[in-house]
Amino acid sequence: MGGFERYIPGPMVFELTRTEPRCVTIDAVAPEIESLVREHSRLVFRIAYSVVRNHADAEDVVQEVFLRVAKHGATGIEDAKAWISRIAWRASVDRFRSLGRANQEEFDERLHSPQTRQLGTEQQVISREKLELLDRMIAALPEKERDALLLTSIEEMSSAEAAKVLGATETSIRAQVFRARQRLAEKLQKVTGTKYGR
Repeated sequence: MGGFERYIPGPMVFELTRTEPRCVTIDAVAPEIESLVREHSRLVFRIAYSVVRNHADAEDVVQEVFLRVAKHGATGIEDAKAWISRIAWRASVDRFRSLGRANQEEFDERLHSPQTRQLGTEQQVISREKLELLDRMIAALPEKERDALLLTSIEEMSSAEAAKVLGATETSIRAQVFRARQRLAEKLQKVTGTKYGR
């Protein structure tokens, strides 16, 4: 799941009051949507956090996703996980763009190389720096490669599930993940001097 495990809360509560300004009422939401929230809220949070990289924004995305689900209803949906993941992905990307973070700067390995420290008590700091470095490298990947990598590697979706979420073919997802991993291995090799991959 990555370095943001500590930010993922337990089961998220989804409550609608009778004064909810949307077209959704408590009676309409009840058991069907409540079970979807319980089953998929952590997945939605992980997808949102992998895109927006901010705990509060990810929680907002989770709420938005389940409001959309409640408004639409889940009747007739064959694969609820893929359907909700697609909604989560689109809502997360919309939030990311609205926050003005869509234009990531090109990653420069020389500026972001981790500071090596030799003290044993500082090994956690080094590990955190390496994770932050990897996060920045992933953020600098081309959008399609980054999206495919995040869904398959971080969110642990199959290529078929990621293809449904991104509206692509399974073959293209596999190719994008392969290219993303190659780019990351090359960048890591430049920074650390250690060869990664095969």
